[in-house]
Amino acid sequence: MSAREPDRDDTPEAQETHERILYAAQKLFGEKGLEATSVRDITTAARCNVAAVNYHFGGKENLYLEAFRDMLGPLRDQRVSMMDTLMARDPSPTLEEFLAEFAQGFLKPLVEESVGHRFMLFVSREMIDQNLPPGLFLDEFIKPLIVRAVASLERVGVPLTPEQSFDCVFSLVGQLLHAVRGRHMSEQIKASGGPPFDLERFLDHFVRFSAAGIRACAVEAATGPAAVGSGEN
Repeated sequence: MSAREPDRDDTPEAQETHERILYAAQKLFGEKGLEATSVRDITTAARCNVAAVNYHFGGKENLYLEAFRDMLGPLRDQRVSMMDTLMARDPSPTLEEFLAEFAQGFLKPLVEESVGHRFMLFVSREMIDQNLPPGLFLDEFIKPLIVRAVASLERVGVPLTPEQSFDCVFSLVGQLLHAVRGRHMSEQIKASGGPPFDLERFLDHFVRFSAAGIRACAVEAATGPAAVGSGEN
């Protein structure tokens, strides 16, 4: 799938139609996927004629790509900016402060009814039925965030090797993505007798659990795995 840059009408009316199509496409592609979503589905939701998709985006496949990138860029830049602001503080944040800010910045836009929520649905659907160019999500979203998070983690006073910093960040992201999914399954969890998902409770758990795990990795880095696992008293 290759993006084409169609000629654009810059009138306010055309821009409004463009945004309505993007919003409708993001929602429907996330719910149903590319193949199961017709151009007519999108234009009906966007309240425009069928020809508008070709006019503004050059077809459904290019719309799929642009709908994804329209969400990806702002969410990525928001998280990078959050980490830059945090790391510019003097004195530098503690490990717990870094974890709390990282989790808040990652989770809240994704669990609210916002562009982040549409993005997560879109990504979940894309994982089932891949239609984006190979490597796009990894290169344009995941890698920049992991690189910045690893650099941030290395500045909070916990001595980790570069490999351990990378592994810890990867684990943090995995926990947070699971929490996003957990929030959307909360009604099923309650129905089965489990506790409902509570974001603030989870954030508190995330900070304590992750800080303990990262400090355990730092001990291993300082003493070596043989010493940590020897069991000597």
